Amino acid sequence: MAGWTDWRLIANAEEWFDDELDWDGPACYELAIAGPRGGDLRIVYVGETTNERKRVATYARSGSHLADIIAEHLDDGWSLYYRAQATPTKAAAKRMQDSLLSHHEYDWNVLLNSSE
Repeated sequence: MAGWTDWRLIANAEEWFDDELDWDGPACYELAIAGPRGGDLRIVYVGETTNERKRVATYARSGSHLADIIAEHLDDGWSLYYRAQATPTKAAAKRMQDSLLSHHEYDWNVLLNSSE
C-alpha cells in the first residue's frame, strides 16, 4: 500500500472541503489543526475506518463524535487538516491506529491514548 497522503485542508471557519476525498476503502487517518495559513500543523487525532471518503466527510457534518471540539477550534481561527494511509483491510487500519496510539499522545484521542 502507498504511504501517507499529503496533508489536506478539510475545514476552516467558513467552509468544509470534503470534495477531494479519494479513497473508498479502509484506511488509518490523522487529523491536525493549524493556523489560518497552514503553519505549525499539530496532529491531534488518529482513527481508522472501513471507508476513508465517508469517514472523513462525516467530520464535515454534525454527526461526528468530534463535532464539538472541531467547531470550537474552527471558531477560534484554526483550520482542520487530515492525511490518510490506505490499508488492505479494516483490521490492518486498526493495527496501524493502535501502533500509533502506543507511540504518540493525541490530544483528541482521550479514551484511547496509551497513558489513559
